[in-house]
Amino acid sequence: MIKVTEIKNKTHDFDSLVVEIPKDFAISQGLPEKSIAMLTVKNGKLESEVIPYSDADVEEVDQFLEEFPDIATKLRDLGD
Repeated sequence: MIKVTEIKNKTHDFDSLVVEIPKDFAISQGLPEKSIAMLTVKNGKLESEVIPYSDADVEEVDQFLEEFPDIATKLRDLGD
């Protein structure tokens, strides 16, 4: 299953989509096995970037979310 997260940016002229790249596809394409693709539509053009991540990155995010469990709601309320 491919995980997708949409990022709406109300203060800039672009929107982004974050797509988790499946491990087998990443490896077959010579990418790090843990990678995401950031797809950004800006000024009518699609820009992409492959971003590798590690278990340490995931742990850091999990720790942050434990410390600030209401962050998603607060960002949504602010219009993230």
